[in-house]
Amino acid sequence: MIQRSLLLALLFVLLFGIPATAQPLSVDAKAGLSFFSGGGGSSTGFLLGGALDIPMQENLFIRPEFNLTTHGGTPIEIAAILKYNLPTSPLSSPVYVDGGLGLWFDAGGSALGLDFGCGTLLSPSESGIQIPVEIRLGPIFESGTTVFQIACTSGIRFSLPN
Repeated sequence: MIQRSLLLALLFVLLFGIPATAQPLSVDAKAGLSFFSGGGGSSTGFLLGGALDIPMQENLFIRPEFNLTTHGGTPIEIAAILKYNLPTSPLSSPVYVDGGLGLWFDAGGSALGLDFGCGTLLSPSESGIQIPVEIRLGPIFESGTTVFQIACTSGIRFSLPN
């Protein structure tokens, strides 16, 4: 019931809560490593995913994500993330922080997770393509146990025309 309510809330925000901004909509594909620990053991898996950065305000984005991992049971995450680009950064590339909720589905059922992370966007050229580099971590609350995940990813990002 809670999972269905979270999905409906995300859908409502995506459809009705998006103000017009000058920032472009961005889509990215990512790959990396995922580490699970807890619940009676630990494992390392490969992560493949995709996301959409939907501008809400200057430097603030809603980020729906879909992630697939190769851990036992092949967990799939559908996440609703808030992402904030830090206005000043000591690096030459923009730095961001993000966090939100993830719904996990695998052979054993479903679970609720919390995602917290940070990253940067590398721009190798003036082509409009960016390379996100990110680390994300957080607990996944399964029935009767908690698993902790750390994911290190990179990929490719494209800005869509307004």
